[in-house]
Amino acid sequence: MKKSDFEYVLSLLRQYAGWDLSNDKYFIIDKKLYNFICEKGYPSVEELIAELKLGQKALIWQVVEALTLSDTYFYRDYPVFKGFETYMLPQLREINRSSKKLRIWSLGCSTGQETYSIAMAVKNNLKGISDWKVDIIGTDISNYAISRAQKGVYSQFDVQRGLNMRQILDNFHQENGQWVVNDDIASMVEFRRYNLLDELTHSDLYDVIFCRYVLQYFAPDIQEKLIAKIYSRQVPGGFLYLGVNAKIEGLEHFYEPVGGMDCLFQAKPDVEIPNLEIEKVTAQKDTLERDEDDIPSFVRPSNLSYRAPTAEILNELKKRD
Repeated sequence: MKKSDFEYVLSLLRQYAGWDLSNDKYFIIDKKLYNFICEKGYPSVEELIAELKLGQKALIWQVVEALTLSDTYFYRDYPVFKGFETYMLPQLREINRSSKKLRIWSLGCSTGQETYSIAMAVKNNLKGISDWKVDIIGTDISNYAISRAQKGVYSQFDVQRGLNMRQILDNFHQENGQWVVNDDIASMVEFRRYNLLDELTHSDLYDVIFCRYVLQYFAPDIQEKLIAKIYSRQVPGGFLYLGVNAKIEGLEHFYEPVGGMDCLFQAKPDVEIPNLEIEKVTAQKDTLERDEDDIPSFVRPSNLSYRAPTAEILNELKKRD
């Protein structure tokens, strides 16, 4: 993939998803782009880039979603979920005993494994709360990811990543060779598409927010505003789970770490929330130092059958130049 094409793709990710990726993510982006052009039947990355430059929003969002789809699996980072089960849930049971409500937000839920893991933990560790109102919301920027999460259907490989056989049999049933989430788990969970850069259109407050392996992809100035936005949706003293070793700008202003607990932070009281408007920037700051032909690529045109861009695309690009 050419340097200019890579930089253009990074600018799309920054504009539409807020991601501020450095050049060391080249191979990850390149591989995902290769998978996309193979799936969609594009003969080369150049032709895809040419069509993207026509400004077709539907295609742009397809590419952005394909590139932002993150790796996920059930009970990811097991010590974190073990702490959630043994420390957090008993506390929440006492804190919310009078209201009998529990609200949890899985932010950046991808294809749903984290959100369903939260529901499994609630089911297994909050016995006797059948009269409680439990809402577990999973959101992600990707329509494709949300669609998969809503179906709750996973392969043998998917369920074996993080779950033992007892957990699988207790929470899934088989249909047509796939594992389907049981109704008692699915009934606790709702999935919605949501881009962190967008305005919050609801006023719901959450006892616990999981935002793991999401914020590190944003520029530091955006991270600080996103942390403020997340804080604005926590109940007083609510809890936030981040990814392992996360270093997020502005975190200490709104949250303090919970001693002895991996990745867990508690909201500070009465912190003033600043302006949450986030400017979407298209410029890409970083440039690659190597020559274009020196960059190894999964999507180098010589590795694929090549078909020249159509006359319509070329004419449109000439007009824009």
